[in-house]
Amino acid sequence: MLDNRVADLLEDRTGNLWIATQRGLSCFDGIVFRNFTTEDGLPSNRIRCLFEDSRGHLWLGTDGGVVHYDGLLFQTIKSPHIGPVLQILEDRDGTFWFGTALGSLVRYRLRQIPPIVRLIQVVVDQVYENLEEVIVSTTDQQVIFEYKGLSFSTHPSDMLYVYRLEGYDSDWQPATREMRVYYRDLPSGDYTFQVRAVDRDLNYSQMAQVQISVEPDPRIKELTAVLNSQGSNEFIGHSAALREFQIKLIEVASADLTVLILGETGVGKGVAARVLHALSAHSDGPFIQVNCGALPESLIDSELFGHEKGAFTSAISRRLGKVELAIGGTLFLDEIGDMALETQARLLQLLEEGTFERVGGSETLKSQTRIVAATNRNLKEMVSAGAFREDLYYRLNAFPMYLPPLRERKEDISDLAEFFKSRLVAHLGKQIDRLSSEVIEVLQNFHWPGNVRELEHTMQRAVIACQGSQIEVGDLGLYGSRIEDEAPDHKLDHDRKIMPWDEFERRYILEVLKVTNWQIKGARGAAALLKLPSSTLYGKMRKLGIRRPPVRVTFGLLGLNTTL
Repeated sequence: MLDNRVADLLEDRTGNLWIATQRGLSCFDGIVFRNFTTEDGLPSNRIRCLFEDSRGHLWLGTDGGVVHYDGLLFQTIKSPHIGPVLQILEDRDGTFWFGTALGSLVRYRLRQIPPIVRLIQVVVDQVYENLEEVIVSTTDQQVIFEYKGLSFSTHPSDMLYVYRLEGYDSDWQPATREMRVYYRDLPSGDYTFQVRAVDRDLNYSQMAQVQISVEPDPRIKELTAVLNSQGSNEFIGHSAALREFQIKLIEVASADLTVLILGETGVGKGVAARVLHALSAHSDGPFIQVNCGALPESLIDSELFGHEKGAFTSAISRRLGKVELAIGGTLFLDEIGDMALETQARLLQLLEEGTFERVGGSETLKSQTRIVAATNRNLKEMVSAGAFREDLYYRLNAFPMYLPPLRERKEDISDLAEFFKSRLVAHLGKQIDRLSSEVIEVLQNFHWPGNVRELEHTMQRAVIACQGSQIEVGDLGLYGSRIEDEAPDHKLDHDRKIMPWDEFERRYILEVLKVTNWQIKGARGAAALLKLPSSTLYGKMRKLGIRRPPVRVTFGLLGLNTTL
């Protein structure tokens, strides 16, 4: 029992003993006790009295009002006239009488008219209001079902709602007063969402339902195809951290923004840059990569911007720089934190004005090149130390993306290791079985300071060292190096640096709307520029709270102002 302070006892028609206590309701079926509290839907744990009506339903008088129980749901009858209830009676006409601690007698009549419930909308990547069509979502998206009950006796917010997603939920979910339900990361398949409303008299509505089909995200398929076509493998894995990065990478690829990729050495920043290029409007143009840390300061200006004949002693002819060679494509500046301050000033001009000059030249040239930069260093700390220009930092930091190290996505290690092993096994003609659980455990417990690149080299070494059909722990060569509990102190504080995706999307949509003068539909509208259906754009605007500002109109002759 919940409490030994018993206020009332009742044996129902099936032989169950109900016990009202000051800490909740207990039920004894002769074998076990079941207990019910506010967590199960009671308005108060202090139960004053019990009553069984002519239908076999249980009524409870509590300090929070009257509760009606049909064996499935507890529903509270709310009224400003009902306080703590001390006694309940049903007369021969089916009318209920409540004696309250307020010194009043309340008469209550049950209504027999069931409520109705309707689905209002379903929100995925867009808002669906026509629920007769099959709604399509993707495996990575949150799905929201919104509904509302209507009743002659009960306010929608006071009704209970029971729901289930057929094909996902094994049974009806616990009753709720919320009028929306969230599902996330649904597996691929077809589902039917069903909901019923229950009014204060425990009348159940007919069921409202809608069908939804969940498909694999086509953007992930597109990303995989791009990676495979490039022979790259850095993004093998299924971790949530990697998937989140993939989605953001694809979404920003279509926007002509400067992107800064942050991450440790060996995580695959170069692969991410190539994917951005392949999925962008510049994909038909060249992809030019410059490693800023591999060039001496005396040559980096010439390498990037080119030089004229005679610009310096060894300049025997004009040479085009990487910026010119990348026109119409993507310029990837790897390890940009190693760029000299003088070159940073010239790069800032390129980013802000889209112009540059060759070393030793006076002609101002225009560039139509997308800039993608990457670094494993903390640029903000470098700004504080005077080693990196603050204005360039903020210009590059318009859209930063953090690619997590391998130790933050351990779920990907087994897939990557198996891939690297299988690729070299095929090349060498060896026969080696799948990696054992012991080997995978060692790999997942290793720190991997060199990230994916180091894992690849480790598996190559293990395949070569393996003498049988199974790679042993000793073949890995990872003796004495175990992963630490925490990441190194120099880890990038990306949570503080990266703008939340919703905020970035909101700002970008606002910029496009300003450019189109808030025209959404049509060939010159914002939806066309964003390559979205207008309904999808309207849905995003509602979700992100984007509203057109009022337009102030001046009638010059009359001197009148008005706001539209």
